[in-house]
Amino acid sequence: MVVFLLFLAFLFGFLALAALFVPVLQPWAFDPIGLRPESSLYRFAMLSAVIALPFFLRYLHLNSWQYAGYTLAPRAAWKALAKGLLIGITIMLVLNAMQWALNIHHFAPRADRWNAAYFLRTLVSGLLSGLAVALIEETFFRGLMHSGMRRRLSFWPTALLTASLYAILHFMKPAPPGAAAFDIVNAFRMIGAGIGRVGDFSPIADSFSTLVVAGVFLSMVRERTGNILWVIGIHAGWVMIIKLTRYATEPTVVADQTSTWIGSYDDITGWLATLWLGLIATIFWYVSRPAAR
Repeated sequence: MVVFLLFLAFLFGFLALAALFVPVLQPWAFDPIGLRPESSLYRFAMLSAVIALPFFLRYLHLNSWQYAGYTLAPRAAWKALAKGLLIGITIMLVLNAMQWALNIHHFAPRADRWNAAYFLRTLVSGLLSGLAVALIEETFFRGLMHSGMRRRLSFWPTALLTASLYAILHFMKPAPPGAAAFDIVNAFRMIGAGIGRVGDFSPIADSFSTLVVAGVFLSMVRERTGNILWVIGIHAGWVMIIKLTRYATEPTVVADQTSTWIGSYDDITGWLATLWLGLIATIFWYVSRPAAR
């Protein structure tokens, strides 16, 4: 639990640091490149955290590839990554098929973008962005945090805490500055408003539950396989198919409302996705064998 609290303090500490420095830097560093204050706060905090991460990991004695979950030889690592990618793609395609069958989504690509070249570009960019997102997020959550917390905690507290933090961070990005001047006080208000989105739980409960279940499932894969490459592949496959889904389909609107099975966060996560991932996680946990520790 101490390791989890230290990771929590690390992340929120850099958000506070951003609130102190970004209002001063915004006019000459971020405005010229078109970054709005809310984006500047988030990106400055994440960049600062990345720079400081090696020192933080050394303090926790987690500064090795082994602790991050990279335990396979190169050839086995590439195979695990590829197999994980295929699994992630399959999981998301089945979810899409269920959403299509229930008329939650329908085929509706933009006419000016529905061609082979744009489809291929979307496919490649989805794969690359999926790999980039999965590499960063999974190395941090299911790699380093998982390893650090498993020193003292059993699997389930580790999985639930990392999955909950993973889900929370998707919803707590800083709010826009509004009409007030962008100063240090307003910067802290923007961060507080972002955190407040999580407190207003009802509108995000469906998508939040999906992200928690997804995080627990990825922790299961990390625990059972003993490495992070399967996890990165699965996560990248999800992101790639989500990008293709947004390219080719639209949520079906009936009586000015979309289906209660999907959430407003991205029109894909929601109660149906939660049930589907929960079923997969349950089956996987009971049919897989623990990795040698």
